[in-house]
Amino acid sequence: MIHIGILGIGTAGTRHLNAFRRLPGVRLTVCDIDPGRRQHGAECGAATAASVDELLDQAPDGIVVALPHQHLAAAGMAVLDRGSHVLLEKPMATRLSDAVKVVDRARERGRVLMVSFVHRFRPDVARAHALIQAGVIGRPILIIDVMTSGRGTMPPWVWDRAQAGGGMMLYNGIHQIDRAHFLLGARVTAVKAEIRTLVYPVETEDTAVIALTYDSGALGTIVQHKASTQIQSAWETQVFGTEGSLAIRTGESMTWTAAGSTQSEPSSSEDRFLGAATEFVSAIREERPASPSGEDGLAALQVVLGAYEAGQKASPLTAIHYGSRP
Repeated sequence: MIHIGILGIGTAGTRHLNAFRRLPGVRLTVCDIDPGRRQHGAECGAATAASVDELLDQAPDGIVVALPHQHLAAAGMAVLDRGSHVLLEKPMATRLSDAVKVVDRARERGRVLMVSFVHRFRPDVARAHALIQAGVIGRPILIIDVMTSGRGTMPPWVWDRAQAGGGMMLYNGIHQIDRAHFLLGARVTAVKAEIRTLVYPVETEDTAVIALTYDSGALGTIVQHKASTQIQSAWETQVFGTEGSLAIRTGESMTWTAAGSTQSEPSSSEDRFLGAATEFVSAIREERPASPSGEDGLAALQVVLGAYEAGQKASPLTAIHYGSRP
């Protein structure tokens, strides 16, 4: 029997709870300062802890850390120092140096450190990854990833820079960055960006357009937008290769064109949090690294923070007066 603790039963923590409770041979303890959330955990069959120390004193085999961004790194370090493996919610930290410390500490302690990039476990993404790795579309040279979402309930801290470290890029867009890393099998070497707050009266961004260069020579574009009204939300990814292309419409279909023909597969039902839970427990049982790894988390966080920095350095283009004569 593996003992898993879940620290934080908010939006993400609840989804982790619902996933882990479906795994055989796992017992759960949930920890949250909110009594109502702890009660929900108890109703789901989990034991409860009212404080981090109370949870750590039980020495779970692994702990899911699902707290607001500003607390992730410190909590992850505390868990590792007490000897438990860690499934850490993205983005790992609000500063790259803090995320590096978590990765180093996991290595020093010989503990599993997994980052919760759950979208790798979607069947359409996994299938696209397999096709690219098999060379079906040749060498990937361009990726375009667009995630748009309509107005909806968001944890209030997401719009607070002190707690979140950033806006929609750290909350949602970092998944796009990791998805591109995963599909291309490459890492970003250069970033250009426009980071804007266009529709919400908040201090963090709701919109971003990012241009990326990868170490493989591929190029990429990431678009992230949180609309202020209800829209036709979508997450669409296109990958162009030297011998074909593929397109994912997340949760709907995956289509690829190669060797003169086009094929399409509908997306199958999935529980990406269950996929992540299964991988974390398997890594603990098999005493092996987990994927996505802490290094994967560092790579994605570095790109987002690099985009924030690049977005502050935009240079205006010299005006062109069409129709004028020299």
